Amino acid sequence: MLEAVNENRAGCFGYAVESVLEERIDKVETGNGSSPKVVPKDLACTHHHQNKRNLVGEPHQTHRDTSSTPISDKQQPSKNDSWVWCPSWVELKTHYFHELGFIASLSQLFGATVFWISGFTALPGILNVLSPGLSDGIFWTPQIIGGTGFIVSGWLFMTENQKHWWLPAPTVLGWHIGAWNLIGGIGFTLCPAFGYDTSSWAQYQASCSTFWGSWAFLIGSLIQLYESLEKTPVSVEPLA
Repeated sequence: MLEAVNENRAGCFGYAVESVLEERIDKVETGNGSSPKVVPKDLACTHHHQNKRNLVGEPHQTHRDTSSTPISDKQQPSKNDSWVWCPSWVELKTHYFHELGFIASLSQLFGATVFWISGFTALPGILNVLSPGLSDGIFWTPQIIGGTGFIVSGWLFMTENQKHWWLPAPTVLGWHIGAWNLIGGIGFTLCPAFGYDTSSWAQYQASCSTFWGSWAFLIGSLIQLYESLEKTPVSVEPLA
């Protein structure tokens, strides 16, 4: 969630780049006493949140020219915009609710929160004293809901990295992360689906679904580690 919230500032507005430039410019005397500013430019933004009409598709291309717009004090980024713990309601409505990455993270957070109920009720001394009906209600059902959240999250992460919702992107690491998380979510959802049945065959399938679903999440986490190491840093050339 925190990465999805702060991704917009790093990838679209470039305020972090401006802070680096200001530190360099302060060390060099300029003839007019001015320093370059980095401002938002809609034409250069490739994020999906530009498209307010649908959740999946290419960014909406605007034709507004912001190069001649003077920079006012209200347009200047705040010093506190380098990291955000909780976005405002206006930011949620205007940006994050239109961003696939944020919606996917929100779905994953919801699924993990509900799934936690099953983890608590599975503790020794709780699960073994539950009646069959109560076990179905507070042990297996939260896993169904949580696994569904994982499935939605994995599918949205895959779609976020695709040019079209129907066109896979196997050359993108982020797509593989979403794909393996989707497989893991299916496994975690099949586990309680089999778990409702008390027969030995169904219980065996429930254990197998949890096993290969966990491995899928592990593979996705490993790929995500390499994806985080591949992030392209901002390069600033030294001033002559």
